[in-house]
Amino acid sequence: MTAPAWLGIGAQRSGTTWFTDLLCQHPSVGLGTNGKKEQHLLHKVGDGLESRAAYLDLFPTDGVARGEWTPQYLRHSSAPFAAKGLLAPDAPVLAILRDPVERFLSAMRLAATRAKSPWPYPVPITVQTFSGFYADQLAMWANAVGRERMVVMVYEEVRRDPQRAVDAVWRRLGRAPVPLVDVDRPSRSSSAASWEPPAGQVESLRVLYRPQLARLAEKWDLDLSSWTTLTR
Repeated sequence: MTAPAWLGIGAQRSGTTWFTDLLCQHPSVGLGTNGKKEQHLLHKVGDGLESRAAYLDLFPTDGVARGEWTPQYLRHSSAPFAAKGLLAPDAPVLAILRDPVERFLSAMRLAATRAKSPWPYPVPITVQTFSGFYADQLAMWANAVGRERMVVMVYEEVRRDPQRAVDAVWRRLGRAPVPLVDVDRPSRSSSAASWEPPAGQVESLRVLYRPQLARLAEKWDLDLSSWTTLTR
């Protein structure tokens, strides 16, 4: 049988590349056979634009717990039920959530870094605003794949103790933990450009995201005290 043994779904600009690198330090945990962290295929399978077989062939049963982490899956409505039919039965679904205002600003700086002229700036602002609706997106995923298989982490807490967070995922995969190395390696997807939000936008985002904060704490039992843009 071929199937992903684990799946990372988000959130964008929440340390997912860094965390995936740490996760794959285990000798029997890895990525798909093409070596890509992000496949960007699951939602296409759900939309009928990519074959199930082409996706599953990336994750052979060869003794390595293979998976992928595409942050955009968290917000794609076609991805959850596609995942339900493609994941290994016990495969955990992983998400790391960052303070949504800080995540938005980081995503916009990355968009500005990658921008081509002329930059269609309303598009990334709209997409990145929606990307902070974590509670809604997690509810969509839990409805499809089951709450019990989801592992939801807080970025700021993971940064403080990455070994603990990675060990927990390894145990879900049936792997004994090993010591991590190079935990402070710089990001491979850093933002070089500066970007300043329009006047009042940060305050608007705070108002917009605060109801999400309450639902995340209640439904997912998360300590979000580190999200100071929303709690201060």
